[in-house]
Amino acid sequence: MSIPRLAGRPIVLLLLLLLMAVSCTAPTRDISAPAVPQRIISVVPNVTETLFAFGLGDKVIAVGDYDDFPPEVTKKPRIGGLLNPNIEKIIEMHPDLVVTYGSQGVLRETLQSVGIRLFPFSHGNVEHSLNYILELGRVVGAEARSQQIVQDIRRTFDEINASRPAVAPKVMIVHDRGAGLIGAFYSVGSRAFQHDLIQIAGGRNLFADVDKETIQPTLEEVISRRPDIIIETLPPGLSEVEVIQRRKDWERLGLAKGHIYIEAESHLLVPGPRLALAAKRISEIIRGVEQARFPTPQSGTHPSGRF
Repeated sequence: MSIPRLAGRPIVLLLLLLLMAVSCTAPTRDISAPAVPQRIISVVPNVTETLFAFGLGDKVIAVGDYDDFPPEVTKKPRIGGLLNPNIEKIIEMHPDLVVTYGSQGVLRETLQSVGIRLFPFSHGNVEHSLNYILELGRVVGAEARSQQIVQDIRRTFDEINASRPAVAPKVMIVHDRGAGLIGAFYSVGSRAFQHDLIQIAGGRNLFADVDKETIQPTLEEVISRRPDIIIETLPPGLSEVEVIQRRKDWERLGLAKGHIYIEAESHLLVPGPRLALAAKRISEIIRGVEQARFPTPQSGTHPSGRF
């Protein structure tokens, strides 16, 4: 009789059932989830700053040409910037994550073609910037630290907003202006993070009605809108001579008399972990102007700029 073949079937069926049970109870592992990066390159200054704020400076193996904060960044190798990334050098350094600008299409395509993981950055308002910090934290394995940073920033915003002035002055942010060239400069519209910081501090962005991030207004537009406060933002390292010249450029127009501030601070130029510091500075300026307009016996001093 051909019993051996039939007798083996119960054993086979038992093994199949055991395998099915194990597959149902064993924890699943997402093999597509990328590992936490150990060799990071960032060509975006505020992202580089954020990585250091996460405590991951030792994992950053190279930075962009214009990255200057925190001071430890100066010890890192440079691999170009927004317009001139050194693609060959980036590839030779074997990074497992590269943070780029969203507009760096050639760099993105080249790195993707050789299998290098990317995490693009794009400018936006305050909420966009805070969400980016959280997402970056998840990508680089610093989720708890990123949540703490964002929580601290939001708490500072609430504190600043609670002491906003009764009357909101019109504030114009200026950047990328050549000294002596009043007719050529940029300001910010309602999509910029500085727009949100002005509102948090109790002011009104002079170009709040412009649905853009960056704008290049004409001098006639500025004069017709008559800003109460002008805050010109520049990178650190400005000389006193240039500060005086830049202030005189605006004073000649008779705008924002006594309320022209030349601020050489990078945290007013890019959104990052120092957003709270930027909001504090704008709040100081706005509250100082309010005190000058409505002095009290206790505080009737004229506000002074950073310089």
